[in-house]
Amino acid sequence: MSDHYRRNARRWVNNGDMQTILVPPLMCSASVYEPIIDTLWSRGSVTLADTRTDITIGSMAARLLRDAPERFALLGTSMGGYVALEVVRQAPDRVAGLALVSTSARADTPEQLNSRAAQSRLVEEGQFDRLVDAAFSTVVAQQHEGDASLLEAWRAMTGALGAEAFLRQQCVVMDRLDARALLPTISCPTVVIHGADDRLIPLAMGQEIASAIPGAELVTIEDAGHFLFREQPEAARAAVAGFLDRVDLDR
Repeated sequence: MSDHYRRNARRWVNNGDMQTILVPPLMCSASVYEPIIDTLWSRGSVTLADTRTDITIGSMAARLLRDAPERFALLGTSMGGYVALEVVRQAPDRVAGLALVSTSARADTPEQLNSRAAQSRLVEEGQFDRLVDAAFSTVVAQQHEGDASLLEAWRAMTGALGAEAFLRQQCVVMDRLDARALLPTISCPTVVIHGADDRLIPLAMGQEIASAIPGAELVTIEDAGHFLFREQPEAARAAVAGFLDRVDLDR
């Protein structure tokens, strides 16, 4: 057997043993990850964290850890990134690799809190669908605002989550703590994936995270906003595949 074959065979076996946990964003169902599922699944098992019922980021993370294997790769997007960082805080030795997508380590500003409160009031008044359509222009890059297929996908995944779960999640993210002090302590392989044209959480937030975590890789997805898995699926798949190929569950 050639050295090249041995190296690749070992990598294929390790990838087949990979266990990846996905944490979805605020307001989104599991279908947000549909464009990358096959990439993940080709490397091992994939599970989705439940973020619909808990009332704090800490309890979301604790639920994930109760259900998780001993070691796993972890990918969190937006609100899912807040949860992923809390998982690392609670159980750093169990996270074999960390992917933080379209997220921030900062707590909300007063302006952001006011905006969230206004959104919640709108939903409480029975205007969830109106909020969904209004939010679309912030989750995609400006140049994609007219993309009907993206809007259809956005409506489908937000509708599947529903107003009640959204209101609960909104309270959770409003109460979250600043996580920047945690970043320099993270030692597992980490990738930060961010859309170059993200208007909801600007690229600068991803750059801040990547620069603070030792050895972290920053992957900027061009021509994409906050909805990057749908806006640029091929680039997103490549970034996720590169991340998983760096993760060793046995290390």
